[in-house]
Amino acid sequence: MIGHTSSDIGDASDEVLQAAARLGDPEAFDAIVNRYGPVLYRYARRMLSGEADAADVVQETFVAAWGQLSTFRGASSLRTWLFSICARKVVDTYRVKRAQPVEDWVLEPQVSQGSTLDPFAAVSNAAFLAALEQALAELPPRQRAAWLMREIELMSFPEIGDVLRLSSDAVRGHHHRATATLRILLRRWQ
Repeated sequence: MIGHTSSDIGDASDEVLQAAARLGDPEAFDAIVNRYGPVLYRYARRMLSGEADAADVVQETFVAAWGQLSTFRGASSLRTWLFSICARKVVDTYRVKRAQPVEDWVLEPQVSQGSTLDPFAAVSNAAFLAALEQALAELPPRQRAAWLMREIELMSFPEIGDVLRLSSDAVRGHHHRATATLRILLRRWQ
């Protein structure tokens, strides 16, 4: 993408960025990192117990992606491909460490400017989020991954299947079991 500006590259489609990065354009790959780094970190952070582990996984994901760009055929979206690499890196890390509940800004309630939560609602939301964190940590890794990708990252079942290397039906099953378990574990919040 010779002759491009930073704003041009940031607005480029995934396909254009992937093609340019494949040809060795570091700015195109930086744009991919900037676009998908935060989402991959959010996912890794929810799956692993520490910020450092999540950051390492995301870094390893992008190192692997840079090295494997020539083999990426576009059978899935760039996002799905990156998530599949990240999911494998999480599993590698998870084999060594068991995930623990963590705080995460992703699930914190968003307050728009000019509005405020009443103190009861703020405490109630914080307590619910803590309970959700603990309940998520109790799920088996595939169920937790399926639930997080579906409910937090809004990925489709086929996309999650590509990431986890499972059929869409298997992903639906993991998501269903995770949802059912979370309902039981969080029944006092219903």
